[in-house]
Amino acid sequence: MAKNFHTDNKAFMLYKDWEDIFQALDSSEEIGELVMALFAYAKRGETPKLSGGAKIAFLMMRAAIERDGIAWEEMCAQRSECGKKGGRPKKSDESGNTDEKAEQTAASADNAEEKPQGINDTAEKAKKADKDIDIDKDKDTDIDIDKDTDKDIDKDKDKDKAIDKEKKKDAGTAKSVVRSFGTHKNIMLTSEQYNELESRCRSVGLSLESYISKLSQWLFTKGRNCTDPYRIISGWLDNDSKRKTAVKPKERQGCDLSWYDDFAMNFDLSKFF
Repeated sequence: MAKNFHTDNKAFMLYKDWEDIFQALDSSEEIGELVMALFAYAKRGETPKLSGGAKIAFLMMRAAIERDGIAWEEMCAQRSECGKKGGRPKKSDESGNTDEKAEQTAASADNAEEKPQGINDTAEKAKKADKDIDIDKDKDTDIDIDKDTDKDIDKDKDKDKAIDKEKKKDAGTAKSVVRSFGTHKNIMLTSEQYNELESRCRSVGLSLESYISKLSQWLFTKGRNCTDPYRIISGWLDNDSKRKTAVKPKERQGCDLSWYDDFAMNFDLSKFF
């Protein structure tokens, strides 16, 4: 009976690079929901209803669990097939000799003692020829076994390459996991986009959270959705960086950021939508 990895396999794999995905989730509740969803799918094949970042993470992890489960089912099927064959056949079966044939051969050998020497030589040659045939069959069987073994090894190597490829793909996907930011959770950025903007803000002494907060509040007030917040914030950052660089140090008054507040609050957002 074929094995099913949902019901018959007692374990499933958790990969180390999934740690970044768990850390990217917004709350412990989302992490808990994701963990229980993984168990529900691995054990019973269920697909729970999730939303936001937890749903995206589950879809990626489910693909890895399904891939490992199918590989486990194939391995079980191969072992079952080998068990049915019962190992290497006996020599008597390979040569086609039965007990009756062996008795006839023994009787012929006894009769050969009473015959002239020439007849005895012929019998010996026939027996030697039979042994050579058996040896050749054994060699052919060993060659077939070696070929089957090589094929199995090649299949295992191909599976390992496929698994490594999927792991690299999963690691790349983790960088593209979308997270929600802002006061109203309406600013959607990937981890890679957020880190890149944060690095640029830090390099010029500006606050990324201020940009996100102002854009989030504006969208909420206007009742609008933003399809590309990264482009808008990046444009603001470019303008503010140029403006900040253009101001000479002696013209600045301590940590007065009123020029920035005035620019950000009066900036026309409508042209970006």
